[in-house]
Amino acid sequence: MKKTPSRKSRRENWENFADGNDDITIAPYLSSAEVCRRFAPSKKKKGAAVDDSDDFFDATDLMNKGAEDYRRQRRAAKAQKGRGRRVADADSNVDINKGGKKSEKISSDGGAASKTGKFDKNRKNARSTASTEPVETPEPRKRSKRNKNVGSEPGDRGDSVGLRVVGGLFRGTKLEYGGDRRVRPMKERVREAIFNLLGQDVRGKHVVDLFGGTGALTFEAISRGAVSATTIEIHFPTARIARRNIEILEEKIPGTAAKIELTTTDTYFWGRKLAATDPNAPAPTSTIESLSQATLPKDVPWLVFCSPPYDFFVDREEETLFLLKTLRERAPEGSLFVVESDDRFDFDLLEVEIPPKKRRSYPPAEVGIFRV
Repeated sequence: MKKTPSRKSRRENWENFADGNDDITIAPYLSSAEVCRRFAPSKKKKGAAVDDSDDFFDATDLMNKGAEDYRRQRRAAKAQKGRGRRVADADSNVDINKGGKKSEKISSDGGAASKTGKFDKNRKNARSTASTEPVETPEPRKRSKRNKNVGSEPGDRGDSVGLRVVGGLFRGTKLEYGGDRRVRPMKERVREAIFNLLGQDVRGKHVVDLFGGTGALTFEAISRGAVSATTIEIHFPTARIARRNIEILEEKIPGTAAKIELTTTDTYFWGRKLAATDPNAPAPTSTIESLSQATLPKDVPWLVFCSPPYDFFVDREEETLFLLKTLRERAPEGSLFVVESDDRFDFDLLEVEIPPKKRRSYPPAEVGIFRV
């Protein structure tokens, strides 16, 4: 088998052949890098005349510089990708005519970053359409002010928290809570603070919980001496949880479930029915009459809790004020009202006098207690 000569021996043979006096001229194969290294012109001084005869070598040199710039860009892309950031290759422009230096520009459309770090085929078009104007940041999303049917839309679910009765006969009893963040059960420290402000005034009252949720406020009042309660909740899954909590209290003390009336309806609709009911009319004697109108006892003072979602005080302010006004006009003498909101609601809109000691702040909750 014929042995192939090594590269070194071939180069020596070529040099020996080139030094000969033969008239035959054979052009050897040279790579582009070898051509640039051997035949590229020396760097011209600043201001020297330009010789157009070396266009081939200048173009080759520029090509190599562009390739080196590409490799440098690839290395930068890999380094940034390792740090968990994306490199916007489509937005970076390389000016080859200025020695291959980078000049990064941000396109007006905020060009998407290239995941693979490859050259953009439309780089020339991107350079021509690039804009130096700053990118406008989007405005923060505003809260929707539409009146939504809370009972029909699913809400975000968080972790199920421990919910229990703070004081009274059922003190320490654990209540169920599905974790729906829309329900927003009142925090235990706020609930305890409110009932400390109410004190013995809870005894003998009829509780009206306008936005019942899991029923925690109703159960706390029943535990502390309230004689009966009307709880209103529109969200059917939450109403089922409130029903199971009533069963838990019934197991503790039989007869408790008979004291609590759980109504699954819209609170504002219930309030409009109450406003349309003649206050001097006798109490309904049949089930149909009781369903056609909202009724509350007239001989027992009320303890009204108004603790809706905070957005209702902004999105449905007029309806909320009308609901509270209707209850104030119908409430027997000695009734108490507890209103919980956030700092967006002005308590002066209630048109009642709230004692300074009954106006408390438990951020983000704002609580006002007044008597009629």
